[in-house]
Amino acid sequence: METLYDSPPLSIFYDDGHEWLYVEWKGAHSAASAQSGGELILHHLQLHPCRKMLNDNSQVTTGWEEGSRWVGSHYYKTLSEQGIRFVAWVCPPNWSARKSMDTAMQFVTQPMVVLFDDLATAYAWLLRQS
Repeated sequence: METLYDSPPLSIFYDDGHEWLYVEWKGAHSAASAQSGGELILHHLQLHPCRKMLNDNSQVTTGWEEGSRWVGSHYYKTLSEQGIRFVAWVCPPNWSARKSMDTAMQFVTQPMVVLFDDLATAYAWLLRQS
């Protein structure tokens, strides 16, 4: 995997073997960090066009409820416009972070986004999408 961006709260990788982005969110997030992180992902998607993304929130420790509408509507719509067709979204064990994800999902119309409780299952599902 090629590291595209790496910081304590967010890492973005391009998996050339599977032709997808792997995005790893860590720690505390807010509406502002969700939006700035989303913009970074969109930037790297332009540089590494692909159809799939593995979005790992398993290490997120806080909710970002104020940003969930933007994530679910604008961000995911823009991902779709840039070519993403399938997103495997790994849920965090933290209740407030999970609630933010559930709220965001109410606004997602495209691409296809499926929530998972563990990385291995998300990875296996994403492999099967064509």
